[in-house]
Amino acid sequence: MRSAAGAVVAGLLCLTSTLAFANGRLPGATGLAIHPTDERQLLLGLTYGLALTRDGGASWTWMCEEQIEGNGGDVDPSIVVTSDGTLIVLSLTNGGVLLSRNDGCTFERAMGSQQGNRGVDLTLDASRPGHVLALMSTIVEVLDGGTPRFRNLLAHSLDHGRNWQVLAELPDDLSAETVEVAPSDARRIYVSGTSNVDPLQGIVERSDDGGATWTRTTTQLPRGSGSLFLSGIHPEDPDRIWFRVPGRGDIYGVLPARLWLTTDGAATFQQIADTARGMLGFAVSPQGDRIAFGGPLDGLFIAPADASEAPTKVSDVRVGCLRWQANGLYVCGGEPADPYSLGFAAEPTQGFAPLWRRADTCRGACSPDSTIELKCQQPWDAIAPLAGAERALCDVAPITTDVVADAGTVVRDASVDVGPPALEPASASSSDGCTTARVGSVGTHRWLPTLLMITAWCIRRRSRQRQRKTPS
Repeated sequence: MRSAAGAVVAGLLCLTSTLAFANGRLPGATGLAIHPTDERQLLLGLTYGLALTRDGGASWTWMCEEQIEGNGGDVDPSIVVTSDGTLIVLSLTNGGVLLSRNDGCTFERAMGSQQGNRGVDLTLDASRPGHVLALMSTIVEVLDGGTPRFRNLLAHSLDHGRNWQVLAELPDDLSAETVEVAPSDARRIYVSGTSNVDPLQGIVERSDDGGATWTRTTTQLPRGSGSLFLSGIHPEDPDRIWFRVPGRGDIYGVLPARLWLTTDGAATFQQIADTARGMLGFAVSPQGDRIAFGGPLDGLFIAPADASEAPTKVSDVRVGCLRWQANGLYVCGGEPADPYSLGFAAEPTQGFAPLWRRADTCRGACSPDSTIELKCQQPWDAIAPLAGAERALCDVAPITTDVVADAGTVVRDASVDVGPPALEPASASSSDGCTTARVGSVGTHRWLPTLLMITAWCIRRRSRQRQRKTPS
């Protein structure tokens, strides 16, 4: 199974090494941050930067990776939007936290104890939306035998990321990966990761007093995995937590993954679901009665939160991320196999409507001396043809679209086609007024992602055929 997955990745990397832009990955969405009190404000993480909407998806602006200092490559930074609209992004390579208070036209480095440390995750305290926590895990020494020793800090800001202090220092044998605060109890904080000696030893650090003291739980992870991602906490029960257990470093979502549940605050775990390939998205409903999970090859599944019934597959969407809000479920899809890069459904069992497509990309209309103008022009020239975007600046008034946002509620028009895009061209204005795209047409470079996906499928098919022919 691992050799087949490796063949898929090898095939993709081989093809993208000369044809794909930026970090070698296909243009797509990888994460979503939502304003804690205004669901019209969405910050979408992309393989080629960020996209922001303040009006529920009617208009979007794009920020390049080069503008977000210290980011790029094949790992995507954690992102949040605070209650005053501040955009916060981890600086992956240079350390620290980056802030923007002008819709991404400029980013500045936040001051505080987190500077110079490698950030791995961000989260908001739901009880105080201006309260942001940043998990930092930095290798400070490599011991005999190649074992790394970490400096693990949990830093926090009470003023929307402007100033930071160390909330807690965690043991140096932890390769930290995720942090979450329980929605129903802000004093309950969890940090997850693996041992620096053995990546198959999962570790959960739990605090019941806001980070003052911590207790540790360890658990053996299955072979072929190597990461323990804290993916969701029940909205009313701080002891009920879901963890994804993926293949270590599987950013493409091609290795098997498991979904674990604990009902006793990470004292014990049970496996409740799995995917044949990667599980890149998980979300728990606001009522806490259902969960959603999936990946780019297995599709989207819905299941009861109490694991009383088996998961039901509701869509073939190539899941890259999931967020479940009061108004519905958001999913990062994979164009061109899916008709959108971000979809929305008030009820996920009834289909998704497009909320953002790659062709809707355009650069933010900022002042000429802004960093977005200085750093993003050259990347845009390479990205725009591959994304199908035909107009550079978001300088045209938004045009009414088939997906309308009003006070955080997205309404699907009956004319929206959530099936595969038609191959016959049809003119349409983009959802933000930035471009005039040919919806469903195959432009100069739009055949490339399809070719890559077909090649990957062929590699997998041939691998299966070889396996069937191999005598047992």
